[in-house]
Amino acid sequence: MEVEFNGVKRTLRTIGDKWSYLQASKFGANAQPFYVALDNEGNPLTGSYGYKEDVPAYLEFLNKGLDNFKPHP
Repeated sequence: MEVEFNGVKRTLRTIGDKWSYLQASKFGANAQPFYVALDNEGNPLTGSYGYKEDVPAYLEFLNKGLDNFKPHP
């Protein structure tokens, strides 16, 4: 699969290449781990969350996503 990103053409050969491209093009970041809570349509429910050794902050991120989630009818 060939894509253009930031004016540069790249060939995405592996699953990792494809996930990396998705993360960079859709969310403007390329970090691991990188979390984004999404709805059923692929829209973010809250902001993103990068790696931190802070359990309460991660739980807050997850709860914000749950608070914004509206299940399909």
